Amino acid sequence: MQGMVIARVHLFFSFHYQRRDFSCAFVTWFIPHSTEQPDSDTGMWTVHLEQSRQTGQPVYQVVETDTIARGAHLLPIFGSDRVPEGFSHHDSLDSFNSFFVNHYVDHHAHEFLTG
Repeated sequence: MQGMVIARVHLFFSFHYQRRDFSCAFVTWFIPHSTEQPDSDTGMWTVHLEQSRQTGQPVYQVVETDTIARGAHLLPIFGSDRVPEGFSHHDSLDSFNSFFVNHYVDHHAHEFLTG
């Protein structure tokens, strides 16, 4: 993915310290299933939520907003089960295990992720 990593922003915040303003984001990371090549059927990279090896919980981190390059469009990898009736798209990032990184969403995303 051209050296890019995917993160989910949970919170944007800023603070002032020693006469300097810091703009930050509280994120969880998504890591690629393969660093070698995208999915052979779709041509899209697949990612899953990074979890701590010790606890199995998501890895949280605070990053400066200057390190965020652009938004990403993630498509759930549905599998063979049906999505429950009444399922809300707002719950997608919490409900699915893996996602396609959709570089077809627009020209800029395609150029950014495929070089």
